Amino acid sequence: MKKTFQATPKVPILDEFYKKTLGVDRVKSVETGTCASCGGDVLKTAFRDPGSFKEFTISGLCQPCQDSVFGVKAPDSFMKEVLGDW
Repeated sequence: MKKTFQATPKVPILDEFYKKTLGVDRVKSVETGTCASCGGDVLKTAFRDPGSFKEFTISGLCQPCQDSVFGVKAPDSFMKEVLGDW
């Protein structure tokens, strides 16, 4: 049985806006563990920290999609930038 999650409550107009904008039901995406943007299984991606998982319950976005939207570098590219070819 697949794990289910609980979406954070929103005022109905925000969820309607989300459905009309993305064509996806944010609440259903979160509850089924499916990314609202790419449709991927969130259990197959690791969240960077508790705040990133919390963001998933708010927006329905997996970690790679959060990184894309918010402009956060993936950990491996960040480490390469910090360490170079060390």
